[in-house]
Amino acid sequence: MYRKLSASLMLGCALGGGITACGGGSGGSTEASSAQQAATPSAQAATRPNILMILADDMGYSDIGAFGGEISTPHLDALAASGRLLTNYHTGSTCSPTRSMLMSGTDHHLAGLGSMAETVASLTLSNVAPYGTGNAYGWNNPPDGYEGYLNDRVLSMPQVLRDAGYHTYMAGKWHLATQPSSAPLAGGGTPWVYRAASFPNAKGFERSFVLLQGAGSHFAPVSGKPITADLGSSYLEDDKPATLPADFYSTTAYTDKLIAYIDASKADGKPFFAYAAYTAPHWPLQAPDADIAKHKGRYDDGYEAVRARRLEKQKALGVIPKDFNPNPGLDGVMGRPRWADLTAEQRAREARKMEVYAAMVENLDRNIGRLIQHLKDIGAYDNTLIVFASDNGSEGAPSQFADNANTDNSLANIGRPLSNVTYGERWAEVSATPFRLWKGFATEGGVSSPMIVRLPGQTRAMAASGELTHVSDLLPTFLEAAGVANPGTSYKGTPVQPITGMSMLAQLNRPDASDATGSRVLADELFTGRYVIRGNWKLTSVQAPFGDNQWSLYDLRNDRGETNDLFASRPGVAKQLMQDYDEYAARVGVVNTPGARNRAPAP
Repeated sequence: MYRKLSASLMLGCALGGGITACGGGSGGSTEASSAQQAATPSAQAATRPNILMILADDMGYSDIGAFGGEISTPHLDALAASGRLLTNYHTGSTCSPTRSMLMSGTDHHLAGLGSMAETVASLTLSNVAPYGTGNAYGWNNPPDGYEGYLNDRVLSMPQVLRDAGYHTYMAGKWHLATQPSSAPLAGGGTPWVYRAASFPNAKGFERSFVLLQGAGSHFAPVSGKPITADLGSSYLEDDKPATLPADFYSTTAYTDKLIAYIDASKADGKPFFAYAAYTAPHWPLQAPDADIAKHKGRYDDGYEAVRARRLEKQKALGVIPKDFNPNPGLDGVMGRPRWADLTAEQRAREARKMEVYAAMVENLDRNIGRLIQHLKDIGAYDNTLIVFASDNGSEGAPSQFADNANTDNSLANIGRPLSNVTYGERWAEVSATPFRLWKGFATEGGVSSPMIVRLPGQTRAMAASGELTHVSDLLPTFLEAAGVANPGTSYKGTPVQPITGMSMLAQLNRPDASDATGSRVLADELFTGRYVIRGNWKLTSVQAPFGDNQWSLYDLRNDRGETNDLFASRPGVAKQLMQDYDEYAARVGVVNTPGARNRAPAP
């Protein structure tokens, strides 16, 4: 097993660039009682551990009980009670870039998702946000790293683990094989095709059942209602088209598939890597009626009241310090209404949407419980490393997609087949408690995710950790747990981008809570929104409509809520982080974006 970065990665640390582990972490402090302390479990059991990676889709930081939510999540809470909370874990700001970093262990600009596939066309067309004039590439010639799919220049987690003797299974959302077709549509717009070489089995999964797109109906298609662009979905099993049963519901189906895959080969004694890439609670908000009914009336008192209760619970649990200064949010700001400003009809719709969202999270928790219980039933649980996280922050997209002949977004039908709604900015803000904004922005609300880790053999909770961690850390963590050497810059004789994350096993095995500061540098960019974290400091820019791409500077130890911009008062810190970002952008090949250069620090 390896515990140190290669020489080339250490050079990256010395330069301070990129999503690279360069020392200790930083971030929000945590509180933990002595009752949470436990004997440190061994990271390496007598036999190589199984690995279960559970990923929620667009779930906010505060939604589950262990992170302050009121939604009933007993199975995830139980996992936390026998594992460890990581309260300072970071992702990409949207789903496919995060997933590319999970699979490759390196920055998404190197892995092919420098931008989401759905926006890659913006690179090829003048005056189209976010790239625009001066960055027009040929339609079939995007810059390296902006292909829109998981490219062949990076490692693939399932391939490396499978080559090392693991079974590799996945069920859920893939979203890493989409690219623009050969030409734009005559009337404008972008047609999409799929790259078979980037399908799950082609990338190393032994068995897979996946949704290719980033979103789709959680139910099977309704007879006589052709699937529309908003609700369209393409499913594959083992890289071949799959047909959905009439009683299909995504979360249940993914759990069923993973259990079946695990059982099919359990007798041979080989360890497995199972990737449960759930699509809940991503829009469209849909859940079984029985799950929705449990939440009727729960959200009738509105955004502000629910957010306040979550904040207090987070402080009581020690997820955030008792003196944490939350971001004030958009209550009545920029035309975003307060709950009291809504009509009775509007409040009814808003409450219903959050009821459905909560139902999706509760259903997700129940299915995670099924999966974990099955591991216990077959004797695999004790020797399984389990990780739970979300792929990014909550989704604050427009509250409803277009109605058409094949959708029914009436109040009575919200959450049921043919409905196609999101829960909007104000509820996304609740899910992101106590942070700023949501998915798509380089703010803490966009890139902070709840994480729970349970090590093999662990039976009691360990103190929550506030060390700075990142999605790119998961591949090296899994490799170290499996006893697989770091491939470095070549795999099977082919050059590859090296892993730039750092194994978290040493951190996870320490029994003490830690929010130690250090020299680790994380940086990222998406849709012109950017951030860089060094020690306690975060430099970030926010794009329209909530910002103008100007740099702002925050002290994360005292202001992770991003409320007090210190750019003008700490010019030396700002200058250092701006240099860090420029080095990162050059290293990973960020496409320069007009208007993204910023005010200079004071002399």
